[in-house]
Amino acid sequence: MPNGDHQVTEGGTDRAERDAEREATEGPRGGVPIREIVEAAARSARRDGWRILAVAVTVSVVTALAEIAVDRLINPNDLTLSLLAGISAAAVSILGTVLLSGFLARLVRAANHGAANHGAKRVTIGQVARELPWFRLIRADLLVVLIIILGTLALVIPGLVAFTLLAVTGPAIEIENRKVLAALRRSAHLVRHHFWPVVLLATVPVMVASEVESIAPEPSGAGEILAVLAVRGILEGALEAAIGLVLVELCYRLIALDSRSSGASPASGAGSARS
Repeated sequence: MPNGDHQVTEGGTDRAERDAEREATEGPRGGVPIREIVEAAARSARRDGWRILAVAVTVSVVTALAEIAVDRLINPNDLTLSLLAGISAAAVSILGTVLLSGFLARLVRAANHGAANHGAKRVTIGQVARELPWFRLIRADLLVVLIIILGTLALVIPGLVAFTLLAVTGPAIEIENRKVLAALRRSAHLVRHHFWPVVLLATVPVMVASEVESIAPEPSGAGEILAVLAVRGILEGALEAAIGLVLVELCYRLIALDSRSSGASPASGAGSARS
């Protein structure tokens, strides 16, 4: 009888330890561990802070320069040239966003999800540029923007809901190697049970970052252009990098929570995602 009691006590202790460990990594009762996500993103930022800033600031400065060039050098009365210039500036912005997001996804995986412990090479921007699924990520980005615009045209609230549900589409493509439509569905599936934490971690920060551009002066002269580049390049670039790190880490945690609720492992979910 004492032995039985001892075994019961040990079993209860083991369960308590497992529950405590699970709660520390995944949050209580299967909820999104907001603090742990932010801390994990901060670890990635500390580990590769200068490289992240270099890529993020470069992307933001190039995007800002493209937009300034269109506004100042292109005659708005020339509709064809204006249209081509606007498309070119948008393409620069999308390509830069995709490159930054892919770079951040690889860094987060290396820092927090085991890649660095298995002999993986140091993540470089050249490696990311070669290996990124560019066309899938670009198509997904365009589809997300289109859906958000349609939702916003209907009413503002549907647009915000769509943005929240599709917040981790890009990371889902990167982490689970999903196709475009599958990634859209996957993001909505992962987010719908944790909607408000995702609003807090994704939607609100993106809305705040989108207001940064409004504090920059109108680029009418050399001084104003430099001020715009400082605001858009440094401040906006840093904010976008921070949000990107959080989104990637959030996607990892949502995948883990979904796998736990369905009884599958994250690895098996990622493996089946290619189909």
